[in-house]
Amino acid sequence: MKKGEEGQGKASFFVPSGRAAPLELQDQASFCLDEPLVHAMLEAVDSYAVVLNAQRQILAANPLLLEGIAKENPGDFLGLRVGEAFHCVHRAEGSDGCGSSRACQGCGALLAVLAAQDSQQPSSGECLLSLQREGRWEAREFSVRARPLVVAGHRLLLLTLKDISAQKRRESLEHIFIHDLVNSLHGLQGWTEMLQGSGSDATAIATRILEMTDCLTEEVESQRRLLLAERNELVPDLRETTPGKLIEDLAGSLDAESQARLICLTPASDAPVLRTDPAILNRILTNMVRNALEAMPTGGQARLWFELRSGQPTFVVQNPGYLPPEVADRVFQRSFSTKAARGRGLGTYGMKVLGETVLGGKVGFTTGWEDGTRFFIMLPGG
Repeated sequence: MKKGEEGQGKASFFVPSGRAAPLELQDQASFCLDEPLVHAMLEAVDSYAVVLNAQRQILAANPLLLEGIAKENPGDFLGLRVGEAFHCVHRAEGSDGCGSSRACQGCGALLAVLAAQDSQQPSSGECLLSLQREGRWEAREFSVRARPLVVAGHRLLLLTLKDISAQKRRESLEHIFIHDLVNSLHGLQGWTEMLQGSGSDATAIATRILEMTDCLTEEVESQRRLLLAERNELVPDLRETTPGKLIEDLAGSLDAESQARLICLTPASDAPVLRTDPAILNRILTNMVRNALEAMPTGGQARLWFELRSGQPTFVVQNPGYLPPEVADRVFQRSFSTKAARGRGLGTYGMKVLGETVLGGKVGFTTGWEDGTRFFIMLPGG
């Protein structure tokens, strides 16, 4: 029997289902709000804070949370679970809302709450949330701490969530961008020193230096675009182009080894003209291709093609691999990656932010043993 099932009725995955009845919920909120200690705790913390009942429903929230989630009335949170209050993208996937979907099994906030309820001791962790608010997808990271408390003889829980998204963003920049930047600069230095030597092929070396400089410039520009996109300040440069031109440009930008491992299918002659930002779309497709190639064993091949999906212009990158559920549920989270190095994971995250926030499309994937993993971007229009 899974944890939480015994004596709790039907459970979803590993947490008990069910919520307090409306009148019971109102009574719980009333004695919670009448308790001065609760007010003092909520006012004292410098992060988001909520008081939860045994069913993990919100009874009270602090002013910081009301401001952060743009709620004017504290009663708007009453009875919600944390993922529902924050508009987590998985909040409606399970039979009992927040906490009942497959993706919830890796939620740091839920794990901390369950651990504190089980042990009646404080529990902490980190929570990576993918949110859908006001039509925008965004990733947020929180340091969470759940602390049991007793109010009027009732066992409740104080849950605090400290937003550490900026810290995680800096870590990502440090471990990915700065690391790659330093490597590129070392390469440039080495080739420049060769250029100084006698008997060197100056033209070939200068060409190589120019290529590396172009790559370095593009990497800096990509990071700049992503930072602007996260702040909703990146304005796309919309131009007309064709699927064939986009695929041709992408293939031409790859090294010889990558070109040999990628099958690019030629779009149909009647493929529509697209109005999009070619540079941003190229970056998204390049990330999809690189991820596909990295996921395959030596000798494997990925495929790139264009199609109309429900009338919408769509690019698809396929590799024969399969993503297990624990990876698939978290693949677009900024701080999550299957790579061992800490701080990796901006590739898929960047696809999502640029493809949806900037280009107004939909970025997603399907995965299965038969068709492998297919990442796609569906563009507006059609």
